[in-house]
Amino acid sequence: MPAQARLSTLSREITALTERLAPASEAAVLRSLDAMQTAGMTMPQGIEPKKILAVYHYALSGVPACGLAAATQKLIRGDYAANANVLLGTIPKPPVLAALAKAEAQSMRAELARKRETIAALKPRDTGRSEASRARVRARLEAFRRTHAAAKAAAQNVSALATREIHHAA
Repeated sequence: MPAQARLSTLSREITALTERLAPASEAAVLRSLDAMQTAGMTMPQGIEPKKILAVYHYALSGVPACGLAAATQKLIRGDYAANANVLLGTIPKPPVLAALAKAEAQSMRAELARKRETIAALKPRDTGRSEASRARVRARLEAFRRTHAAAKAAAQNVSALATREIHHAA
């Protein structure tokens, strides 16, 4: 695949992944809780019924919607049976659900990072320096080296003369 087409495809894939990794909306949180209740899971104890949506939305703010959807599906299927923080048949408490959702989104975040690195590697390196600019820098460097070498030689000559005078005077 030509590099330009590959860059275009990667850009589209990055856009799609970025959209999927967008934070879960209040509607997504409500859908998740509703799906788990419909599956027969019960709400955890200790949260006032009127505040359930607000508490879950707060805990899940910034959590990717795709992670929440994946965690919800796995909870309903019982895929977290080995997790000590998850009680089967009960909707996890807000911080536990947030942790599960973040963990589910981690692979997608890693994929997004890989695609961004691939794009960076495929893009040509543009140093932004013209050949004329490089020539000016080379000329200045050469002039500096000549001046420095001359100053160093003069200092050595002065030092040698001073040493001779000291030895001659003694």
